[in-house]
Formats: sequence, structure tokens, C-alpha cells
Amino acid sequence: MSEHFTVFGSDGFVGRRLTSKLLADGHNVLAVRRGDELDLTNTDLGNVIYCVGVTGSRFKTEQFNVVDAHVSLMARILEKGRFASFLYMSSARIYEESLTGTKESARFGVDPSSISDFYNLSKLMGESLILNCDRPNARIARVSYAVDFADDSTDNISVFLRAALSGSVKFTAHEESVKDYVVMNDVIDVLPKIALHGKSKIYNVASGENISTRQIADLLVEELGCSIEFIPGEQVRRPRQIDISLLSREMPYRPMSLLDYTRQVIQRGSTK
Repeated sequence: MSEHFTVFGSDGFVGRRLTSKLLADGHNVLAVRRGDELDLTNTDLGNVIYCVGVTGSRFKTEQFNVVDAHVSLMARILEKGRFASFLYMSSARIYEESLTGTKESARFGVDPSSISDFYNLSKLMGESLILNCDRPNARIARVSYAVDFADDSTDNISVFLRAALSGSVKFTAHEESVKDYVVMNDVIDVLPKIALHGKSKIYNVASGENISTRQIADLLVEELGCSIEFIPGEQVRRPRQIDISLLSREMPYRPMSLLDYTRQVIQRGSTK
């Protein structure tokens, strides 16, 4: 069945891919890029998926853009927009500050003076507005580190793979550090389902599996025969495994492992 979606941040890393997927699935899509002017009070937004965000390390120098992207612009849409549902794309990165685990009900501790916590605070402020604004059908998706191997992908895994294809990789993370990497196809497949059918207020969109830098390195060596190097002195990061049981219970969500996905891409002979 065709639905009407509005994707805010349709020119971003996730937004571009989500917009293409929705169109390919036969949906009507209003694609809104950063800076586009939109008459919120007189436009039927349908099912909003809000993908506007500041990615990478830019939050360390673009604090005002972070607040505008994660809170202020979203607040204007929530206040004035006409929509059937609203899905705010938050970040599973906030679990670095969790006091009580990685379920959606977790509680957080943050340091306002920390630039790293500044990013997390901005996402938590956006989430708090969703949870307290009393707008119906407003939900949150805490998305983990999304990975694909398109030409415009700038995630670390894509950078490592391109280097491996050239013969050598210098890893900027400690070999024992781990992250939850979620395959982009799984993200853009499940976000519309949450928007249309979600019963809960918050969902973790992650792989539920922590992958170490060493596992990635071993895979690249096994498949491509490249040389590897780890930069000494890097801090070991071991965040807790993200709980995806809620999403897996409510929907047919079975995310692919990053290692399986990377192996498939390599064996296909393409990084797209």
C-alpha cells in the first residue's frame, strides 16, 4: 500500500538512501533538504521521518548547527506541522552515557562541560521533546553506526575497506575496541515500518552485536591479503552491547552482521 512520507534531511547520509528506498517501494515522498523552506501549517506531511543531523566529528566545532539540527528545527516541525506520524532519528551513541544498560528505558548521566556529552545532550533534548510534547504518534529511533560501501560513504569501515583494496590499512582505533555497526539496508528497511506500525515510543535500531577492530582487520586480511597496522596509544573503547529485543519482537527485524555484509561486498567485487 502506498503511503505519503516526508523525509527531512533527504540530502544527508541516511536521508538520501531512505528517500530512494521509499520511492522504489512505490511511496509518495516529499524530500526536504537542509535549508529548504516549507509552509508547515498548510502542508500535509503525512508520515515524517526526521533524519537531519550533524555527523562525524563536526559536532566539536559546529555546536550551533548541532542544536539547530537536533532540537530547534525539529521543534518547529513538531509544533506547527500537520502529520500522521513523526519519527525522530536519534543516535545509539547516547548509550555511552547510560547508567542502567542499553534497553530503551535506560537512564543517562552526562557532563555538560564535555564536548562529547554535548552531542549526546542535544540528541537527548530532542528525544525529551518528543516524549513530552503530547503530539500523537511521535516516536524515536536510536540508530547505531550505519554502514554501507557506496562511493559517498565516509564511515570508518568504508574507509578501511578502500584502503585494504589498495593494499594496506592503518587502523585509527585500538584493535580491542568494539562498536555496534548496523548495515544501512537494515536501517532504511525498518525506519518506515516503525513510522507506520510502531507501538512503542523508542526503538533501538542496531545490530545487537559488538564487532572489534581486530575482527574487521582479520576479515580484510583473509579476503584481500592486505597489510595492517594499528596506531599505538589509542584508547580501548568497549561500550555495552545494544539491546534490540524490543524491535525484534514487534517486527520482522533480523539485522545482518557487519562481517557477513563486508565479506559479501568483497566477494561481489564491488564497494557499492
